[in-house]
Amino acid sequence: MARASHVQSLAAVVALIVIVLVSSAAAESSVAKMTDYPSLLYVATPFTLCFGALLTPRTVITDARCLFPFSNTSSVPDTVSGTLKPEYLMVALPTDKTSATMHSILLSTQVYTTEAQAGFRATTFLSLAAGFVDNSTFYAVNTSAVHAYYPQTQSSKLAQQNFNVGIVTLKVPIKDAQLATLQLDDLDANTDSLTAISFSPPTTKTDAASLQELYKGIDLAMIQKTSVSSLKRKECDNNYMKAYGLSDMKSFPGHGLPDNDSPVFCSKMYDNTTECKIDSSISISNSGSGPSINSVDLNSTIFIIPRGSSVRVVSVGRPHLVEKASSASTPCNANGFIHFPRPGLYTDWIGWVTRGSIASNGSWVDKTSSGNPIEDIFDQNGAATSMPQLAALISVAVAALTIITTAF
Repeated sequence: MARASHVQSLAAVVALIVIVLVSSAAAESSVAKMTDYPSLLYVATPFTLCFGALLTPRTVITDARCLFPFSNTSSVPDTVSGTLKPEYLMVALPTDKTSATMHSILLSTQVYTTEAQAGFRATTFLSLAAGFVDNSTFYAVNTSAVHAYYPQTQSSKLAQQNFNVGIVTLKVPIKDAQLATLQLDDLDANTDSLTAISFSPPTTKTDAASLQELYKGIDLAMIQKTSVSSLKRKECDNNYMKAYGLSDMKSFPGHGLPDNDSPVFCSKMYDNTTECKIDSSISISNSGSGPSINSVDLNSTIFIIPRGSSVRVVSVGRPHLVEKASSASTPCNANGFIHFPRPGLYTDWIGWVTRGSIASNGSWVDKTSSGNPIEDIFDQNGAATSMPQLAALISVAVAALTIITTAF
């Protein structure tokens, strides 16, 4: 009898430990202020709101799909085809004032709900946003760019995250900017402090089934942060290949990846992913079909590793959940994994676009001047990186040619 009692007591202790562990796991997701991460901000467009991070006081890395919302096959108006023009973009700092103003601007564009109306939606956003840029909260964009190979693979689900990196430069630098660095190396299993930052939970219980409902409920001054368990590269790649029927991680449509590396990181499913919450904050579409049970895009997210007052950016984009097993009656509650873009692969392109380079620690470094105007204007690939300087050089050359011609 004593032995049975001892076993019962031991079972009770084990049960208590399990409860504590479950409670601790549930507590890994919490709501915080966006300003707790001063190197993070928002990039707003007529069609979505994305996260971004400051590489320099005027350079923001963000999600390519934020800047290139429609595939090349869509019949969207010319106004919004290709990479969105700078005037249709706005960088917003996360404050209470930002939240209220962004709600007003974004909700005003939601009356246009089809791709054919995308042009009207863009011009509405432009007219409303014009009154707010270039102050201490909203910043006008000078240039915008996505990786050249991204649009060529955008229409394929398994290739959407290839070359998924976008850069915007601001007309005016952000004062006292806290800069982020990039995660260049691979992730180990359960990388310490890996955190997913996403939109804060809606303040109402209404399901965010539409853009309008989503933006009504979200407080943009707040974010939801969740501890994430990363997967080892082999497990990540094996899951990815199985999910998309690939023979190897080189079997992607479109262009090959840098050094044949994997284009994604992977994690276990974490808090708020098991309900398959659809990211309704992105593009408008004429299609009425929803995502399949086994595969769903999640809310806009930036994955970071906190580093003191700064952060290391692991990924900026839309994570994609793939389930290993599910059924129509119990969707999105089985074991699965999540994959998300890996922008640290594209440091050469980032350096080319920003006229700098990414150091081995993931920080951006300004390109030093050689004193040779030709070398300083053109990078090593022969592409012009500073059009104003190029124009000035051409003007000087034309003036010199005119003098020489006149003399003879």
